[in-house]
Amino acid sequence: MKYAILTGGGDCPGMNAFVRAVVRSVLNLKPTASCWGVIDGWRGLVENNYRKLVKRDTAGIAHQGGTILGTLRVPELKDDPELQETLAINLHDNFFDYLMVLGGNGSLRAAETLDKIIQKNSLRTKILAASGSIDNDVCNNFGYSVGFYSSLEKSLEMLEWIRDTASSHRRVYIIGSMGRDSGYLAFYSGIASGAEYIMIPREKVDYERLATLIDERDRDTRIIVAEGFDKTIEEIREVLENIFKQRNIKHEIRTVDMGYFQRGGKAEIKDILLASWLGYCMVIDSLNKCGSGFYGAYNIGQKPKVLSLADAVDDTKSTHYDIPKEMFDFIKALR
Repeated sequence: MKYAILTGGGDCPGMNAFVRAVVRSVLNLKPTASCWGVIDGWRGLVENNYRKLVKRDTAGIAHQGGTILGTLRVPELKDDPELQETLAINLHDNFFDYLMVLGGNGSLRAAETLDKIIQKNSLRTKILAASGSIDNDVCNNFGYSVGFYSSLEKSLEMLEWIRDTASSHRRVYIIGSMGRDSGYLAFYSGIASGAEYIMIPREKVDYERLATLIDERDRDTRIIVAEGFDKTIEEIREVLENIFKQRNIKHEIRTVDMGYFQRGGKAEIKDILLASWLGYCMVIDSLNKCGSGFYGAYNIGQKPKVLSLADAVDDTKSTHYDIPKEMFDFIKALR
């Protein structure tokens, strides 16, 4: 058997643990098989750029951030049927039995598109995919994305640094967070750090009430703003400063964007274990000749929920972007 391993979309902590788990599980459980890393993600499939991987190539990488295979986006892949067919044929012509993918929304949709072409043309390769995204926005009805908890740890550390300065200078900090259309990263980091307010996508904010909350605080206020919120951190600053001026509220406002700092750095233990568990489970199923599918899990040791790739890309079945009401009740009780 011959395996290809692809890390796609935005990098996230845990990708290297996934690569390690697939390589070692394959070579330990079926020594006659081979593993090949797709270099630079989907670009590597376009260019037929692969590197054979042996166990020593994966030594000491599980905790490392980013991906040793690289990941480059191929935006034209989404709308180019000829290119899509080329990639499916490339997998077949290179005799890959399985393509193992860890990536975000775009990678999952690309995997589903290629799988349709492969099935239509009776090509040999099957595709197994799992979610790697700091945003926790891929099939989150069925598990957490690899990288999410590592990013939360980075966010919490930065938010504590900001608290020190905010408290020392009696400042208000408006803090930008990654997350795309999902508010999970901002929301969970806000809960963990004890932030005073969190703005998430599709939320209607009462800025007058927020100004009152700020005015009643003695030392510091941290407001976390998710990437998909309808105002930028600078626009929010302008709104609040105008209200402060009208109401004679004496607080200085600063802005800071956590941005790419949330994505980088070493993987935390939960992401290492989750990525390793998913990679192992995918290998076990492939050795039993399974078909294509998406793998999701909440916990290490929990049998992954396997969806068809068609169901996985259907957000109405697989994904929710809004924070459940129970979580809002939870955070209100902690204030």
